[in-house]
Amino acid sequence: MKTKFLNTLVATVLLGTLAHPVFADGGHSTHGKTEKQQKHQAEIMVHAKINNVDQAKSIINVSHGPIAKLGWPAMTMDMKVAKDVDLSTVNAGEELMIALKQGGDGIYMISKLMKH
Repeated sequence: MKTKFLNTLVATVLLGTLAHPVFADGGHSTHGKTEKQQKHQAEIMVHAKINNVDQAKSIINVSHGPIAKLGWPAMTMDMKVAKDVDLSTVNAGEELMIALKQGGDGIYMISKLMKH
């Protein structure tokens, strides 16, 4: 009985691995993923007001309206900024569009800043 269980477990793991191929670029197909999983991989655009910029820590304090796609209410928060975003181009008090992208750790960060 124990051997049959282990054989079934091994087969399940192997078949599960084959059912989710990894492509040459290291990415995974979006086929078979839920809409929620796909949504979290895309950038989400939102209008925001810059309250404070901490270039040394790559953090911006922003105020934004509700973000329906994420189920977030309007709030003010500190957000990490992607390494390739130039923080020297923004100042406290500015209003702009920001792109949010979920990192591998599941936390959203600012991936782009776009002035009006």
